[in-house]
Amino acid sequence: MAAAAAVSRPSRLLLGSQAHRPLFTNTSGTRVGASSCRPLGPPGRVPSIAPDDQSLGTAPLATRFTAQFPTALREQHSGSESPFPNGTSPVLRIRHYPCHLEREAPRLHAAHCMLGSVVLLWGGSRGSHGTFRRYVAGGVCKSTTKLNGKVVMITGANTGIGKETARDLAQRGARVIIACRDMAKGEAAACEIRAETGNQQVIVKKLDLADTKSIREFAENFLAEEKELHILINNAGVMLCPYSKTADGFEMHLGVNHLGHFLLTFLLLECLKQSAPARIVNVSSLAHHGGRIRFHDLQGEKCYNWGLAYCHSKLANVLFTRELARRLQGTGVTANSLHPGSVYSELVRHSILMSLLWKTFSFFLKTPREGAQTSVYCAVAEELESVTGQYFSDCRPAYVSPQGRNDELAKKLWNVSCELLGIQWD
Repeated sequence: MAAAAAVSRPSRLLLGSQAHRPLFTNTSGTRVGASSCRPLGPPGRVPSIAPDDQSLGTAPLATRFTAQFPTALREQHSGSESPFPNGTSPVLRIRHYPCHLEREAPRLHAAHCMLGSVVLLWGGSRGSHGTFRRYVAGGVCKSTTKLNGKVVMITGANTGIGKETARDLAQRGARVIIACRDMAKGEAAACEIRAETGNQQVIVKKLDLADTKSIREFAENFLAEEKELHILINNAGVMLCPYSKTADGFEMHLGVNHLGHFLLTFLLLECLKQSAPARIVNVSSLAHHGGRIRFHDLQGEKCYNWGLAYCHSKLANVLFTRELARRLQGTGVTANSLHPGSVYSELVRHSILMSLLWKTFSFFLKTPREGAQTSVYCAVAEELESVTGQYFSDCRPAYVSPQGRNDELAKKLWNVSCELLGIQWD
């Protein structure tokens, strides 16, 4: 990695909490360089962080900030060289956390992601295109696990990260069931995957998650044809839809993203148990931080916002995973959820504005293959064999919002979901 010219002091960046005194330290706790964190005004004002030039060294600023609350704010450099002096691997630590940090966590997380992005862009302007792309790409699944003889089902695998997940698992030797609504796209994706991987066991089945009748028919046909199911990846989803309802009268985001997968999992659960060890992977999103389960207006009939509706459904995914994992303890079936990252895919197709923004800023988004890495990781990583009820991002555990950790809320959503679908799941 080529060294860059000496850097000038950056502009101050808001942190979004009370004044702290962060230090850049290496993993042994030794101070690497000076750092200051000074309030912009009287007490109570939002502080700023202005790292001294010496603490950043002269290498490209390829620093990756992630938040793991409430213990530490950590940095992991994705390249082979450290951007800090003496080859250190620094950790940005907050020494003293205020009691209200739990409430501030989402804003702190967003602020530090912004800080990391600005630092990267700043360093990228000094000629580090490859480093910036590695930052955007995020974590990579390094598992070499083979899946010969295993049966995998992936919803919405005819395009985007679902298709790339199917490609990866087919390459590992699995029998892959692509469950999707658009059969033409599904067949095209399956043909492409079969040709590339040489695995002829890539099958397409019709599934419309917006229609419980279709879900039940799909499950019935699958159980009649297949004896085992080792990995279920609930990947399909809709985003930013104008207000509309499913065939059963559910608000579209809630109906497809949550209730559809809830019913599908229920119908396939005995097969998963009989195939144990087995895994259930639910694709959620960082957007769950903005979600709320509004039981008084679950279908959005009183108040509807297409952005918030998506957030609510992603929170439902996290809560479903949490309660499902609790109920499956001791069965040999695990359940985990994940955030794939901001991915350049067809998910925003319902919004012209977002589609234009996605095209304009595609350089700053993950490719579908990069976005599929955490799904693949949760499906195959050896170290996750007994891990359940967790939430991942970039192939590592990630912070879950307080709402997403509310067990009582998860139980209530479970019971309400069963009532809406007319099922009894004890």
